[in-house]
Amino acid sequence: MTQDFEQARYSTHEKLVGRLEGLRQGKDVKSLESFAKAYLGMYLDLDKSLLPDERVRLLADDDILDSIWVGFEAILYSQPLSSPEDIGRMYASDQRMPQGYIALAAMDRQIRQSAVGLADMDIDEKVLESLICFQYVDRNELQNLWMDYAVQQRARQFSVALLRFWAAIQDAGVERYPGFREVLQKEAFQQVLQHLALPALQTIRRIHKKLLPALLLAAFKWVPHPDLLIACRQRLAEGGHMPVVQHVYWLSSAYLLAPQEFAEPLTDYIGRTREKAVPMLNFLELILKNNAVIGLTISPDILARLLTILAPKFRPVHDQFGRLDDNVAKIAWLFDLLGQDSSDQSRQAVRRLRKIRVMRLYSRFLDEVERKQRE
Repeated sequence: MTQDFEQARYSTHEKLVGRLEGLRQGKDVKSLESFAKAYLGMYLDLDKSLLPDERVRLLADDDILDSIWVGFEAILYSQPLSSPEDIGRMYASDQRMPQGYIALAAMDRQIRQSAVGLADMDIDEKVLESLICFQYVDRNELQNLWMDYAVQQRARQFSVALLRFWAAIQDAGVERYPGFREVLQKEAFQQVLQHLALPALQTIRRIHKKLLPALLLAAFKWVPHPDLLIACRQRLAEGGHMPVVQHVYWLSSAYLLAPQEFAEPLTDYIGRTREKAVPMLNFLELILKNNAVIGLTISPDILARLLTILAPKFRPVHDQFGRLDDNVAKIAWLFDLLGQDSSDQSRQAVRRLRKIRVMRLYSRFLDEVERKQRE
């Protein structure tokens, strides 16, 4: 042990030896927070390769350590933790939450010392809900084994806690939702998304345009399509201002779920400009390339309508290397989907497309579709 840490232990002893009862009761939150941060690996001068207990042991001698561990437990179980709503409000107003670091450290330590598996531990629901939210506010260096347990074994509770947390942040006028991106993008959270996708779409009004497609994709995967269609209708009927790109995503989703109902509204909204056509094209690629797990019925008529809306917005040009423009390549992919269907309905859809004058730009693509249909 270096001289620096010996001095730190001595200073800690002198400072706290007369305040052990406050530590043990969890009342000396300021001191407990500093030890919790050491435990969580948040100090640069503490070796992160050490076990969490060992990092705290560098700062406190045995006379103090026992009181620290008891104080951790007191914060976790003897005092009420902030609720997901309170944590959300404090986060939105940039208020410090020292109990969060302490609770996270206490929970991790309890798991490391437990003789039973996580599934056999009696973890209080309210404690777990608070820990879930603290984890996304108070990032740290630990693996947090209890998080894996919460995601896999308490997926519904995990979802509800996050929704309450995010709703409070939204009500405070803030549009940053800790954990939102991670839950959407990491495969480990699929069980959570089964419970979270639909209520998130229904209650979170301000979702970043880069994250809304991922949330809608999760909803297509996990939500019964009639329920998702109801959510689409509600959002589109609410009126008020909705950013253009988000409107495109909602309207495109509604069309895929109820093509007869939303064909005309979608056509009218996209209009003649590329401003709306580009995000629509990107969104359709995301959804349709996942259709094997989504289970939509994409008929030739649906594809023909999409091509009628989108293809005229993009001239089929090639770059200097002979490659199609990215947007045109996605249009070509839609043509290819149509060519994979050799039914009479698909052949009729191709004939209708040929009658649209602007589709002459894509006559070569239509020729290829017909060739595939004949094969």
